[in-house]
Amino acid sequence: MSRLLIKGGTVHTADAAHRMVSDVLIEDGLIVGFSPDAPDAEVIDATGTLVLPGFVNPHWHEMFALRYPFKGALRPPSDRDDKPAFMAHGGDIPAISMAFDRFYGLVDALTDDEALAVARYSLWTQLRSGVTTLGDVGSVNKPAALAQAAREFGMRLSVSAWAGDTACGRRTRDTDEVLARVAALMDLQDAFVRVRPTAVYGTNMTDELGSGLRDLCARHDLPFAAHVGALRNETEAMRAWFGTSPVRRFADLGLLDERFTAVHCAFADPEERDLLVRAGAHITHSPAKYGPAGESTLTETRQIPALRAAGLDVSLSTDGASTPVPGMAENMTAAWQAYTEMAADPTALLPSDALAMATRIAARGLGFADVGSLEVGKRADLVLIRADDWRYLLNPRPLEAFLTLGGSADVETVIVNGQVVKADESALREDYLEALRSFSVRCLGVELP
Repeated sequence: MSRLLIKGGTVHTADAAHRMVSDVLIEDGLIVGFSPDAPDAEVIDATGTLVLPGFVNPHWHEMFALRYPFKGALRPPSDRDDKPAFMAHGGDIPAISMAFDRFYGLVDALTDDEALAVARYSLWTQLRSGVTTLGDVGSVNKPAALAQAAREFGMRLSVSAWAGDTACGRRTRDTDEVLARVAALMDLQDAFVRVRPTAVYGTNMTDELGSGLRDLCARHDLPFAAHVGALRNETEAMRAWFGTSPVRRFADLGLLDERFTAVHCAFADPEERDLLVRAGAHITHSPAKYGPAGESTLTETRQIPALRAAGLDVSLSTDGASTPVPGMAENMTAAWQAYTEMAADPTALLPSDALAMATRIAARGLGFADVGSLEVGKRADLVLIRADDWRYLLNPRPLEAFLTLGGSADVETVIVNGQVVKADESALREDYLEALRSFSVRCLGVELP
């Protein structure tokens, strides 16, 4: 039996009662109590430290293979000539649909070795910023590589596939082939990896694919996720291509229920909002990502805070891009600031509420019952953050100070399954860069500097 005692910290359990303790006792990877008395336990002195549950990121895309061409490493150092991206000004939906369709084929272009090197580095960037559980919503990488990397790090992963069979209302590939890829994910399931089918965007899903994904979820008792109602111009495009609005379409296909995760769901009419509430859908959003992408998802309609007020589970997530995006810490800060500003009420979303949205509520949306909070019987996934420098002086609430002046880079120690996570970051980085160069030249036609 291995025993570990995290002693003397400011511990937010993020349970339903938002309890705070000072000690966490771990045995064989599980939390067994909160007593400081633990003979023969290895002790981590957490004095001056903020201790949180490992972050749960329920909406993430691994896109690090696109770092050179996709708004990444080949940009000029100056930002003065930047133009709005295709998600700005309500969204260029045809351009987004076509881009997402092109990503499908890039997954096959990666060799297995390239895919694994990219996956290891990308997952490590999440882990070192405090994320111990991930929910993939379609990635430009091989699902098997993501699953293997998650197992190596001890992370929990809900794996998916880049699923789409249409762009701009025109079919682009065989629906049965797409469904076969999603069905093949079932072979990846084990103690670390689960499957959550996704439609990367409703604009890229035929009715046949939607029906097939519904049947697959029913057959294997699986949750489902999709980007829906994410951009202002989405409804107009969906009506033109499919004859109905985004949320209604998922409801008509039988996909909208309590296990449905609606990503960025901000643009819906009153009837669609009622559909979401009656279904008990889970909403996840990434407020720290919207401004840099040109999206007005949170503030234009204020729909997501309203859905939370109506009783739906609303979680935080990071989204994904070819370069590291704001982490869960930054999204907690963005939600705390935006929700309270919109409400003109500093209690509209408390720091502890933001933490729950990044841990316990996110875990519930993924269906992981054994992570997301520090409670007896749950997995010992924890994040330790130093909270004794000038930023925390005379503030008795270190979580508040962390969301005010801290961020992902302040994560000092990550514990997964009761074990402190360590890795050779230099080796992971070099393997990633070698794989990235090879893939970019061979498959993307990129001329590297």
